[in-house]
Amino acid sequence: MMRRTPTSVLLATAFLFAACDSPSPHFMRGERFEAEVEGSRFTIWRQADAVEVYRTSTEILPRVSSVFAKAETAIRLVTGCGVATGSMVGDAALMTAELDCR
Repeated sequence: MMRRTPTSVLLATAFLFAACDSPSPHFMRGERFEAEVEGSRFTIWRQADAVEVYRTSTEILPRVSSVFAKAETAIRLVTGCGVATGSMVGDAALMTAELDCR
């Protein structure tokens, strides 16, 4: 007889992984920052002139353009640098970008 995992356990596991903000190997030795912009929370990992950004707030179907704009503001707040034009890539949960610190 096969045992089924309760839906609540699966949902709880999914939420735990969704809130994960551990950096990729390239950013593990970088600086870690946290920022909140207009209700969206971000963890930002900086390694030299590059950042990896995790949205850690729970939002139902956020618009990627809105998340990118908030993430860019968060990056500017914590690093003091802008985002290099056209360098931000990713999705509503995880983004990477090059910094423009001129």
